[in-house]
Amino acid sequence: MPKNRKNPRDASKLSGKPLADTLEPSPILSPEWTTSRDLIEHDLPFSPEVIKDLTVFLLENININATHLFRADILYDSWGALSTPQQKAQSFAQTGNPNLEEPAVASLADNDLPGSQADERVDPLPANDVPGFKLTRTVVRNLIPRNPKIDRPLAQTCHFYEATNRTETSTTTRFLIIYIPHLTKKEEVPFYHPLLRALATLYDFTDTTSPAGPPSDQPTRKGTGTLSLHFLLFPNEPIPTRLERTLHALLSTQIRLARGTRLADKPPGATSGNTNPIKDNVIPQHLVQNTYLRIKLKYAPALCRDWVEDTEPSKHVFEDLAIAAFLIELWRSMYGAVPGDERDSTQSGDVFPGFVDVACGNGLLVYVLLQEGYSGWGFDARARKTWGIFPEDVRARLREEIYIPSPFADAITSDLSNSDGVREEEENDDDDGKYDFDVGVPTHTGSFPADTFIISNHADELTVWTPLMAALANPSSPLPFLAIPCCSHALSGARHRYPPPKGSNKSKDNKNHKASNVPSQDGREDGEDEQPMSGDLAALRQKKQQATDPSNAGFDSSMYGSLTAKTVAVATEVGYEVERTLLRIPSTRNMGILGGRVRTTREWWVKRGLDDNNGGAAAAVGNGAGAGGDDGEKVMQQATHLVQKECKTEGGVEAAAKIWVDRARGLHRGQGRGKQPRH
Repeated sequence: MPKNRKNPRDASKLSGKPLADTLEPSPILSPEWTTSRDLIEHDLPFSPEVIKDLTVFLLENININATHLFRADILYDSWGALSTPQQKAQSFAQTGNPNLEEPAVASLADNDLPGSQADERVDPLPANDVPGFKLTRTVVRNLIPRNPKIDRPLAQTCHFYEATNRTETSTTTRFLIIYIPHLTKKEEVPFYHPLLRALATLYDFTDTTSPAGPPSDQPTRKGTGTLSLHFLLFPNEPIPTRLERTLHALLSTQIRLARGTRLADKPPGATSGNTNPIKDNVIPQHLVQNTYLRIKLKYAPALCRDWVEDTEPSKHVFEDLAIAAFLIELWRSMYGAVPGDERDSTQSGDVFPGFVDVACGNGLLVYVLLQEGYSGWGFDARARKTWGIFPEDVRARLREEIYIPSPFADAITSDLSNSDGVREEEENDDDDGKYDFDVGVPTHTGSFPADTFIISNHADELTVWTPLMAALANPSSPLPFLAIPCCSHALSGARHRYPPPKGSNKSKDNKNHKASNVPSQDGREDGEDEQPMSGDLAALRQKKQQATDPSNAGFDSSMYGSLTAKTVAVATEVGYEVERTLLRIPSTRNMGILGGRVRTTREWWVKRGLDDNNGGAAAAVGNGAGAGGDDGEKVMQQATHLVQKECKTEGGVEAAAKIWVDRARGLHRGQGRGKQPRH
């Protein structure tokens, strides 16, 4: 259990003795099973529905209890409610891209770790009779380690049991789940699994709400619960310290998560209220994680070894590799574009339209995507030292350039004379939108080729501009994009904190909050990460965690939440169908905003002539931003109006443009926030 989380159990109620000294036979299982009074927690307020819901959540999210594990793949569910990796991949492929060919669907489903058993039939282990209990469900899952070169996957059968005991004054509902690993001797137990033959969790809830009748189905019913752990040791095996810590941590984690469980309004057993609806909602978890593992093993050792920046390499390397894995699987589903290693003699990289990584920073993401066979390039205001460690063909794709939005370029060139250091667009410039604004490096206005996929990863000043940039590049068919917000800026590039969106659950501190573009003396944005002189550290930590959790009501009132909401609002206003998804990256700034994914996918497959029903798909293309000349004019008008509206606080578009250019000069010269040049 993480050290920064308070133990939900009262330590004063524990014996303080080693676990081995407190063992006693389990009262519900065979004599071989044991438990301990230190592994029992009484007087819990949770209804049985909460514990059942949490149990289903933890079945797939085993990484919460074991950091050495990625996840658990469901191989079998007697209820048929939990999906296998193949079912998830096929459902995703058919939903995201109805024109995807059968071989491509199969390749998505088969994207599993070596030896993961996801494509094999694994029969559940037989269930034992438990006196007084009825077997209600059986699930087989496969535990997937983070590094299969060190640890192997392990199948595990999970049997659910239930019982109800009634008296004249109360009703006790009992829920038992037994976890049995598929192994025969202790030498087969992988490092990440407790050194046990089996483990069981029992929850007894005494309901005093309606003792005369059957137990109520309401999760708020009154009563008290008792949670306990029971386990089956290997013969003559002592209890090592590590196993003792693991058992206590498992019990504490269950209690902590039960306190935050939100019951899902869905069929029982199908999903969990703990599941975040915007996590793994675009691409199934196992597809991204398997690709991440592959490219991490392929690129991370050399990148960390050769790192030349002053920053910590592991954080940046693993974060960009995780984003690359997401993009690879996203592009596989959108365009049918597979990584270079998976292409045969009949396939090429021509099916992919290309990408541009705006404010690409260290260039690592561009490097990995190019190495994986995806064409594209990246630009930033200043070159980074990291660029020099890449091969020459990659360095040629990393450009020191500054983006000047076309509305700003038009406003400046129409207002200023050539003597002010701005020249009109050069003749014979192939209409690439290049101007000279005397900022020290080449500039451009975002005239990207049709269908280019825009990546905006922690692009700061370019974050809110991203959907505008994508729409203005091709109004008749706006470009798809992925934006991952970080620091908050206005369209002028100045630091700016957006107000929470209307209708959000604002905190008291935000009731009188006004948008501000005045940075604090230490360089933080107004109100961001302010540290009070006194207060409850636990409460402050909880508030900060809530501000970065999109499922929490306080998210929208945070700087990051407000920036995310603003970016989504801008994209929606110019006609995009927007999706939000939490990315599995090692950063609290992990919100991904996708624009135009569904429309672009349909449009792309129609263009390639791979749709069996062109009429229906062509009609579907018309849903969303930009589907023809008239819609292109509308998109242009919407974008122009939005820029004018947002720049009013700066004194108009021309004033905002001048601020942008002045900041561009400072960014190139390394002025501003911190030692590291910013985007």
